[in-house]
Amino acid sequence: MRQKGIEKGLISPDDELTEKEAFQLIFAAGFSTAAKITNVSGRGVGMDVVRRSIEGLRGSIDVSSVLGKGTTITLKLPLTLAIIEGLLVMVEGEYFVLPLAAVEECVELSREDVKKAHGRHVINVRGEIIPYIRIRSRFEIAGTAPDIEQIVISEVDEKRIGFVVDKVVGQHQTVIKTLGKNFQHSEEFSGATILGNGGVALILDLTKMVRYVEEEENRELDVP
Repeated sequence: MRQKGIEKGLISPDDELTEKEAFQLIFAAGFSTAAKITNVSGRGVGMDVVRRSIEGLRGSIDVSSVLGKGTTITLKLPLTLAIIEGLLVMVEGEYFVLPLAAVEECVELSREDVKKAHGRHVINVRGEIIPYIRIRSRFEIAGTAPDIEQIVISEVDEKRIGFVVDKVVGQHQTVIKTLGKNFQHSEEFSGATILGNGGVALILDLTKMVRYVEEEENRELDVP
């Protein structure tokens, strides 16, 4: 697949791809491993169309493969109305919901922890270095963070990532409501829910958020 990607100009010979990144090549426009074009294959448009259609539904598609055993393609599609178990968190009076199925644990983040990281957004949890994303900074929420913040550690794309909030409110059974056409491009949110007090909490799409942050960091590294 890597060789075909180079032949078609999708990647350069010097690019070092992880196994997961190599699998993603099959979704690139014009990518095909077929030696000949037939009536049903070889043009490199099939999987490209599949990915765009799935992303149009705010879903995702992933590929994993083991030589000699087989390939697994995982499709994730959001429901227009569903009930999920969520973890309700708060940042400066704004409420957010993280899918509870992805949450592993919650730990404290003190100002001393921040100093020890020397400007890096990472924390040492029982000997494991875990990167984190500040929800306050990500969504430009005004105000001052408390002296002790909370990090919700979740598994995203088989990696442990932390999400920093002011306060963890607790478990919340969440009825997902779509955001509507006006907010259809706000892809870091998978929907919203109405709280018992009449307020609104946005449901975070952790996978999309992590990918966007990684893309932004990569672009910053490429800037001369």
